[in-house]
This record gives sequence, C-alpha cells and structure tokens, in this order.
Amino acid sequence: MLRKTYKKLLSTGIALSLGFSISYTILPNQSAYAFNWGNAIGAVAITGIQYQQLEKQLNYLDSDGRHEYFNQMKSELGENTDPYYNTLLDNIMNRLTYAISLTDPSIKDKPYNYFINPSEEYNAFCTVGHNLSVNTGMFKLLNNNEDELAIVIAHELAHGEEEHVQSSAKKSFSVQLLTNLYASQNPNIISIIGANVLQNNMIAKGITKVQEQDADDIAFNYATSAGYNIGAGAATWQRFIDKMGESKTNFVGELFSPSDHPSHQSRRDNYSDKLTDYSNNKVKVDSKTGTISVNRHDFITPVPANDMSSQERAYLIAGNLAAVYHNHPKNPPEAYLSGNTIYMGNQAIMVVEYGENSNSIVNKLNSIR
Repeated sequence: MLRKTYKKLLSTGIALSLGFSISYTILPNQSAYAFNWGNAIGAVAITGIQYQQLEKQLNYLDSDGRHEYFNQMKSELGENTDPYYNTLLDNIMNRLTYAISLTDPSIKDKPYNYFINPSEEYNAFCTVGHNLSVNTGMFKLLNNNEDELAIVIAHELAHGEEEHVQSSAKKSFSVQLLTNLYASQNPNIISIIGANVLQNNMIAKGITKVQEQDADDIAFNYATSAGYNIGAGAATWQRFIDKMGESKTNFVGELFSPSDHPSHQSRRDNYSDKLTDYSNNKVKVDSKTGTISVNRHDFITPVPANDMSSQERAYLIAGNLAAVYHNHPKNPPEAYLSGNTIYMGNQAIMVVEYGENSNSIVNKLNSIR
C-alpha cells in the first residue's frame, strides 16, 4: 500500500510541478469516495520522513555545514569581486552587525558570511546559517546609496536573526501534509488543482507577510542604531515605486499565487510613520507631494536631483531633521549654511541643489524650528 501511495503522490507531485500547463478536459462523473485510510496513512508517513530529513538538513546547514553551504552558494550563483561594491558592503555589514551585537551578543558566535552575486535583478537574501548575498542589480538600482542599501541589508539580517527561513520551511511541511492528504483522497485533475491552491495560499511562497513586516520593523531599529539616515527606509521604498511602479494584483493572481510581501506603498508609509515617531512627531512628509513639514508648518518641497524624485529626497532630508528633533525635542539648534550644505548643529540636513534658494531655506527652517 505504501508503494502504491508513493507512486500516486509522485504522479501528483509531477502534476503540481507542472502548475497549470495541464490542459482541461471534460472528466467523467466520479462516484463519491469513502475516506481511504491506506492512502492517508501513506501520505502521512511519507511527509513525516521528509520532515525528519528536512530538520536534520536545516540543523546541519545552520551549524557545521554553514560554510560548506556558503561556498556552494557562491559556486552556483557566481561572485562579483568589484572592489568598490565589496568595500561598500563590508562597511555596511560591519556597522550593522556591530549595532546588533550591542543588544544581541550571540551574533558574534556565528558571524555572517556574505558576498555579492552578479545577478542584475533587484534582490538580496539571507538564508540558513547566516549566509547572505546581495545582487549586483541592487547596488545599481539604489545608485550605491549607502543609507538605502543598509536598510535593505538590515531587512535581510532581521530574517537571519529571527530564523524566518527555518520556520517557513517547517511550516511548509505542515501544509504539505494537508496537501498530500487532500490529493490522496481525490486522485483526479480537479483535486490536483485544489491541492495546488490550498498549498499556495497557506505557504504564500515561504516568508509570510507578517514576517516581512516584522523584518521591516527590526531593520529600522538596526539601521538607526548603526547611525544610518532615519528616513532611509521610506526613501528606499519610494525609489522602488519610482523605478518599478506600485505592485498590483488581480483576483486570479492573488488566488493562485498569493503575494508574500506587503505592497511597496505600505512599506514606505510604515517607515515614514516610524520617521515621524522618531522625531517626537515634529517632522512629517506628505507622500503625494514630497512636502516636508516641521512642527506642523510646511518647510520645503525638495526639487528632484541626482536621479532622485522629490519624494525620495524628502524622506532623506526629513530623516536628518528627525535625528535633530529626536535628540533636541524642545530646543533644536539653529540652522545655518556651510558651503552648499545646510546644518542644524553638527547634523547635516540637506545639500542645496540647483533651483533651491539656500538663504530662504535656512530662514524658513529657523522660523518654524
């Protein structure tokens, strides 16, 4: 019975891997099936064995085998050894991991392995064993902006510290058990589609929306503690919106392949809210216009510059202002101009770009500070 059930599950698995390339045909009417305990036990047994193997493999890759896994990743993905990119990544990793170690010294027991892969896609990922990789495309998309790269990498470190990959892999096997049980009782094309829908909606491609949101929240704390721009999170997601457009789904896409990430806009707004909170509610950015307000008075709508939209620049300028009002909520230092940069105390606020009047900006800020 186990062998027959295994063959049935194997054929079902092949069908699932083909997705919906299987064409529909009119199926003959099926008589009602009684629950087949033999098939069910076989499905449970196979999934149980797979789960034990998964746990063993995860434990190995997370400990003794993590360097071996890292070398395998580099071998399969390739490595970009560009000295500028790697120096930038080294600096970010050193700052972030030091900041993490101040509240979680255990990070020193398993330092992160990391490398840049040559893919031009916009991505970075952290997997089992504190192994992290950043795509070359991410450096290019963010124009080598260290503050924005840091928020992306901090997000991946949050996944690593919270062991989201491990928990998602184990969760997927719980869903696989239900999927196998479902398929073992309904061996026809409709049940294959039903099993696929069940699995996709419960697994949601591994990392869940809740885990993504948690990683964003943790990343803000990591990056802030490491001294990066308070507005970098909002600026990064604004840039993604500007360069790629807001992500959209329709009913069919959401049903058959549910999104595993919050929308770009919601992530930007989450970081923007954190910026305002950090400033003791003194600084805010209008996401539609890019206008920065200080103490509920309009301050400036920055001009687009250096491949940044008005909104992206606004979040970075607002991040600098937030740092001032976080440290000096009642008596912020006066604004002044030095060269083409406006400061408040020792904190640089913004570089004045073509089309902006430096004296007017300084006077405006001092009048509402």
